[in-house]
Amino acid sequence: MKILIIVKSTHCENTLKVAEAMSEAGPVTMTLLEDVSHYNLNHYDIIGFGSGIYYGKHDKELIEFVKNLNFATNYTFVFSTSGTKSFEKNNSYLVKLLEKKGKVVLGSFGCLGLDKFFIFKVFGGLNKDKPDIDDYDAAQRFLTEIMARYETVKE
Repeated sequence: MKILIIVKSTHCENTLKVAEAMSEAGPVTMTLLEDVSHYNLNHYDIIGFGSGIYYGKHDKELIEFVKNLNFATNYTFVFSTSGTKSFEKNNSYLVKLLEKKGKVVLGSFGCLGLDKFFIFKVFGGLNKDKPDIDDYDAAQRFLTEIMARYETVKE
């Protein structure tokens, strides 16, 4: 099994840290969205897409990338970090976009991240010290669950 994680992480690099934790739990290659052209997406069994959440959705560059993407891999997952606990709602746009492209979304993960947006920056941000070790452990458990789901549904 080969897994590629594509991450767009800006500002505080919260999502990058979560992706790095996931990469320790399985046969994962991780790349930043900026570097994804170096990889043949058709060579992976599962592809994960993650970024921070901005105004209730994933990073615009990641969304545009997925909108324009044609790849044979059928199995995907979505993850994010955000300043709020609306993880499923925040991930839903990208999940639906992948499903419209005929992809099987094996799961969705989210956790809190340090949020220094706008006025929060003045106070040092919301969710200080997030993500933390518990979030990294949860991300690793999530990837383990994704691998198990893949084994039960793969063609």
